[in-house]
Amino acid sequence: MIAVRRIATVTGLTVGVIVAASLPASAAFSDVVSLATTTVDTLTVAAPATVTLNDSCTTATTVVTQTISTNPGTGQQTQTAYSSTTSYATSASNVNSNTTSTVDGPGPLEKTTTTTTKSTTLTVTASWTASASRGVNGYLVNAYLSDGTVYPMAQTGVSTLSTSASVDAGYLAYQPRLTVTTLTNYGWTATTAKTAVVTC
Repeated sequence: MIAVRRIATVTGLTVGVIVAASLPASAAFSDVVSLATTTVDTLTVAAPATVTLNDSCTTATTVVTQTISTNPGTGQQTQTAYSSTTSYATSASNVNSNTTSTVDGPGPLEKTTTTTTKSTTLTVTASWTASASRGVNGYLVNAYLSDGTVYPMAQTGVSTLSTSASVDAGYLAYQPRLTVTTLTNYGWTATTAKTAVVTC
């Protein structure tokens, strides 16, 4: 009798577990839970909106005059006069030349040689508007030549919006163009389009 009751009890518990396991859970997959809204900012870097060039050429003309006296008996030469003067003038192109001429005098045994050297320097000043991007920490100015060479012209701090450089005007043959790149403290950059060709 006791054994029969035990069997009945175990059978009842087993059926209960099976029935309970077959019932759906009380939390359905279709329940909607509201979450906090998260906003992600889109980070962009802007190059300077405008770049302005101010370029000019200056030609330096140096005239060296030297007078030499020659002793007709020994052939020994002695410098009796020397002068060197340099003048500067704006130029519309690259001027480079070296000419030498010699004349008799002013004394009977003297010859005076005059050497004229002309050399032109190109000066370029680039200025630009500040970038409004976040985290800007400076600007890089590069010069691009027609042969593919890129020369770093200057790197400035965030508050410096212009730079100047003077080079031999012979570089004009390579049709230089400039760009300005915005630098940031997180490593992102943005570069302007190339400027017009630099000229005198």
